[in-house]
This record gives sequence, C-alpha cells and structure tokens, in this order.
Amino acid sequence: MYSFNTPVLLSQKEAAEYLGTTVGTLNTWRHYGKDTIPYLRWGNRIKYQKEDLDAWIKANKKNTIATGGQNE
Repeated sequence: MYSFNTPVLLSQKEAAEYLGTTVGTLNTWRHYGKDTIPYLRWGNRIKYQKEDLDAWIKANKKNTIATGGQNE
C-alpha cells in the first residue's frame, strides 16, 4: 500500500482566517510581491499549503521585550 503525505490546502478565505488577516491583504501581498507566501494556482483558484503558512509565520516572528513604557 502507498503512503502519501498529502498537504493540507487552504482556500484564500481559510488562509486569511488562519493568518488573522483578510483576503484583500493576501491579494495585495501576492500582487506586489510583499511578504510573499508561496501559493498554488489552478485556473482562477488560489490555494495555500498550511505548512507554507506555518513556515511564513515562523520566519516573520518578531521577538520583543516589554519595557513597561520606560526608555532605558
């Protein structure tokens, strides 16, 4: 028997919800090449692989240190 690791594909709406943004923002990023997240295109359909979204989140994670509003 074959064992395939089928990637989880999300629609634009699902990807936007997963990232906490809007479909319009994803469209803008894709159009202008800003914050490019890999995507798949089938005709007029756009799909995102969940693992690509997770990788993008990890790559764009910022570490901040709360200073309580004090300048040091």
